[in-house]
Amino acid sequence: MSLATPVRLSRRSSLHLRWLRTPVAVRVLLVYALARSFSAAVLAEVARFQPDSDWTPGGAGYGDMLGLWDATWYRQIAQDGYPRSVPVGTAGDVQQSALAFYPLAPLLARLLMTTGLSFEAAGALVSLLAGAAAAVGVHALVHRALAQRASAAVARRGAWSAAVLFCVSPPSPVFQVPYTEAPALALLVAFLLCLQRGRYGPAALVALALGLTRPVAVPLSVVVVVHLVLRALAGRRAGTVLGGREALRCLGLLAASGLAGLLWPATAAQLTGRTDAYTATMGAWRAGGEVVWLEPWWGISQYVLGPVGPVVLVLAVAGYVVWMLSRRTAVLGADLRAWCLAYVGYLLLVLDPFTSLFRYLVFLFPLGGLVATRPGSRPVLRAWVVCSLALQVVWVAWLWRFSPPADWPP
Repeated sequence: MSLATPVRLSRRSSLHLRWLRTPVAVRVLLVYALARSFSAAVLAEVARFQPDSDWTPGGAGYGDMLGLWDATWYRQIAQDGYPRSVPVGTAGDVQQSALAFYPLAPLLARLLMTTGLSFEAAGALVSLLAGAAAAVGVHALVHRALAQRASAAVARRGAWSAAVLFCVSPPSPVFQVPYTEAPALALLVAFLLCLQRGRYGPAALVALALGLTRPVAVPLSVVVVVHLVLRALAGRRAGTVLGGREALRCLGLLAASGLAGLLWPATAAQLTGRTDAYTATMGAWRAGGEVVWLEPWWGISQYVLGPVGPVVLVLAVAGYVVWMLSRRTAVLGADLRAWCLAYVGYLLLVLDPFTSLFRYLVFLFPLGGLVATRPGSRPVLRAWVVCSLALQVVWVAWLWRFSPPADWPP
């Protein structure tokens, strides 16, 4: 026994060294593949308990689970395109329609469907590939941000934790269903990487593509403004002034990031001839038939916590802002901190807080890099992974599984 132990340790060390010598992108993709296999097993198991509904037959399987919820709208876009007018009811009230959903992901699925794939398979493939690209990009983005402000060891640990937690996050099964989170995240990561490297032309093009993927392009303008202001201040301290061509590149990036947030609403207006086609259609999902800023958060806080709800909400938002501006998060850099602040501000302004909030929070992926920036944080990361996988089961069983005739959306 005493002779076998050193051999066992040697083999373990050899495997560990081989793992560390594997290109980091390959390691991230392996974690992503394992995470998606786990999610597939969870979806397949939950499918056994999926009731018969308009979306799924009795005895549903994994493939049937891919077409639930908003995947129905994306299938309609991929197969039939968009309506040429805003659908309205007999009383003139705007009805729910595909106009509330962005076109890039379903059109990519439509392209794959020309090979004979079903929409569910094509849409899931788009999400899987985009999610893989996003996972690799998250590691590169967070590593570059941390390496500029911390040691190489901190950068390695933080980037790894960000990528791993991105792959296993509770709503990560959305990376393998026909939804738009994965393509949007891949483009968002690409945009932030371009911004980090000062490649403003490619960043502008990526921002425009993101403006056709999900309604998350609006906060980009805030990030760009912060980035350009800090760059101008740094140049001023160094005694340098932006040249004419460089100034044009900066202005072009700012214009593109602003346009990205308006691109789909303007396109929907052009398609239907109604200037408020997008916002009016979005309102069809809201109480009262319109999008109201901030007020839904106030109401839900009172509903959940009673009279103290609004106070707790204000304190929570203030605490988050203070934390994001603290030395603890400074290691992420201005661009990533600006994104985390601007995106939360955007959610507070336009979102009706409900069960879909869990899915929206995956866009705060840079915060995963803070989990393992300190020495000895490996057990902490493992605990986060175990909790995330357990909550993934809860997310699928509670929210993705549909209980007819109506249920809470994922």
